[in-house]
Amino acid sequence: MDFHLPGMNGVELLHALRERCAERVPAAIILTGTGNERLAVEAMQSGAQDYLVKGTFTPERLRHSLRAALETVRMARALEERRLQAERAERAAREALAVRDELFSLATHDLKGPLQIITLNAQLLRVKLPPEALTPSLNTRLSSISHAAMRMGELIDHFLVATRGREQLLYRERMDLSALVHAKVRELESTSNRHAFHLRLEGKDFMGNWDPKSLERVLDNLLSNALKYSPSGGDIVVTLAAQATPSERQVRLCVEDSGLGIPQEDLPRVFERFHRASNVPASIAGSGVGLASVRRLVELHGGTIEVKSQQGHGATFTVLLPQDIPVDPVSAGTGTGPEQDAR
Repeated sequence: MDFHLPGMNGVELLHALRERCAERVPAAIILTGTGNERLAVEAMQSGAQDYLVKGTFTPERLRHSLRAALETVRMARALEERRLQAERAERAAREALAVRDELFSLATHDLKGPLQIITLNAQLLRVKLPPEALTPSLNTRLSSISHAAMRMGELIDHFLVATRGREQLLYRERMDLSALVHAKVRELESTSNRHAFHLRLEGKDFMGNWDPKSLERVLDNLLSNALKYSPSGGDIVVTLAAQATPSERQVRLCVEDSGLGIPQEDLPRVFERFHRASNVPASIAGSGVGLASVRRLVELHGGTIEVKSQQGHGATFTVLLPQDIPVDPVSAGTGTGPEQDAR
């Protein structure tokens, strides 16, 4: 366009076009009869792609300027479209997250209702039953029900926190891992008569600075997997060993089952979230997130976990935990939500 137009100049026309066609401003080249640098700068700042002085440019120069102007506008429009797409995607994601959070809030609320009923009835049985009916065996089972309901309530709370992206903390304290392992094995022995449990202790010092609730979740996942994938009558061996290296003291926890085993091609991915081994029958429930949670919790304690397995010959999961990490809260991020079903 010519700089000198009736009623306005080229720069003023560019301003008017930008106001009326904000998203589709055409390519523009300003033509003027004088080589005024001030006009050139003003034109370019107003949205012109080039500035040419009449009588000084060749046809080739004009063609080059037009091609460059059109390409600049095309790229600007493409970038603007991408920006708008990103904004729409971000808005849709925020709306989806809001809906998800609301659904999770409702779900956790509905899940806690039955848990409260279970806990209340377990307490009422203790109170209402005559003393002669409340045998040690029954009392143990009622305690197991109450403890399981409490654990499920904690897992629901952790799940809600994790899905909302809030930060969680590991609260380490001085604890005896052998006591926790003993309690878990006894609990399973009292509730499952289809498997033979074997607990082996190697060493004496199983004290360490760990988060009890997190390690309980690790044990729950590993032991529930061993039960889930082992045939009726199968052996489940839990080994706890104290060992020392030149640099630190460690506790080794092994959970060995006699179940399906894991195919070799699945072993590198066994701790990936949502991955399930290819030989797991559809009849065995699970979402493939439990082992990912286990690895996350173990690593937050400064430990490691590995698996050895052959298809058809069971699996052995080995956890190594350092015993002397300082007792301080450690951020666990958002990856430690309750993820019980594994493999």
